[in-house]
Amino acid sequence: MRLFIAGMLCLHLFLFINLRERIKQGYPDFTVYYTAATILRNGLGHQLYDAHVQYEVQKKSVGFISSRHGALPYIHPPFEALIFLPLAYLPYPRAFAIWDLLNLGALFGVALLLRRSVSTLRLIPPWEFVMGSLAFFPVFICFLQGQDSILLLLFCVVGFNALKNRADLLAGCWFALGMFKFQFVIPIVLLIGIWKRRHAAIGFVVVSIFLVLTSVGLAGWESLRSYPAFALQIANAPSLGGVAAEFAPNLRGLALGWPLHFSRTIGTAVALVSSVLLFVFAATRGREEIRPEKLELRFSLAIIVSVLVAWQTNMHDLSLLVLPLVLMADYYRHALPGEPGRSGRRFGLLLPIVPLLISPLWLVLWIAKGDVNLMAIPLLWWVWEIGKESSGGQKFRLRPQP
Repeated sequence: MRLFIAGMLCLHLFLFINLRERIKQGYPDFTVYYTAATILRNGLGHQLYDAHVQYEVQKKSVGFISSRHGALPYIHPPFEALIFLPLAYLPYPRAFAIWDLLNLGALFGVALLLRRSVSTLRLIPPWEFVMGSLAFFPVFICFLQGQDSILLLLFCVVGFNALKNRADLLAGCWFALGMFKFQFVIPIVLLIGIWKRRHAAIGFVVVSIFLVLTSVGLAGWESLRSYPAFALQIANAPSLGGVAAEFAPNLRGLALGWPLHFSRTIGTAVALVSSVLLFVFAATRGREEIRPEKLELRFSLAIIVSVLVAWQTNMHDLSLLVLPLVLMADYYRHALPGEPGRSGRRFGLLLPIVPLLISPLWLVLWIAKGDVNLMAIPLLWWVWEIGKESSGGQKFRLRPQP
């Protein structure tokens, strides 16, 4: 396993070195956060979602890119721009480097926090966990693009720890801080609420209201009102800087892209119906009282379902899968050796993960084929296996913990 991780890390390092000039020139997604923070720094928050203003700021702060005929658009809520505001006072290359260092620190934070509730991680030093995470292609893409998905992973880890300690209200507060990617957080919180952890929903709503008011203070009511239409327009128009829907590793991408070849109208309808059915499937897996050993399964299920049903999912967003990967490993480490059918269930739960761990496969699907949406297939398989295991009909005892 360590040899495999070393191989993936070498491949990622090779790619990063070869793309370092494009990073300095402002090609990565980090540009959008740097742009939004610069707009706030200049006192233009009310024009945060003005595409012309974004483009002018990018040309001045990052530089002109010949292949880009408009802004690389910022489509996250206004409050997230506050996180990047200190970086807007630095030159772009230095700001990018510092943000990646902060992401690295966040990964160490994930390692240390998970050690509190996941005993398997106590067997390895935190730096080994970080190296293993960096060998996961979506995490590497997050660093390559200067994205914010690792920050969301950190909030989900803190929220999971709170749920583990029965501090549901606090857990909801932590999840709300991840509302800069609301397309993932809302399904997670809805499932947790359906699974009889409703205090988490209360904490989530309270903090979300505070974040809305903060956004109003930063950008004004008019700018906030125009935000949904602006974000939807960008998400549906790759020519404006959005990602093509058929490229996404989610149900929408699978319905609109290869190999189904639906028309856009039929594909959208199929994606909506399948998303609802998948959400209902997940919701029904955990309606009974959640036993402690089942929380890992159901929270993993919520995360995987969220990336599948989200209307916009990118490769770096799958950094969230680090958490279910760890929880599944821990779940089976504590299984009693004599449990009937244990080997078969272990195989069924771990096999869907394998394609997600192979970086060359990601590269082939991304660059050579343009079929990253196919990664939704092993994710669907994974949901099915975890859903079966987490259903109340199966009893699965865990080895006593010291």
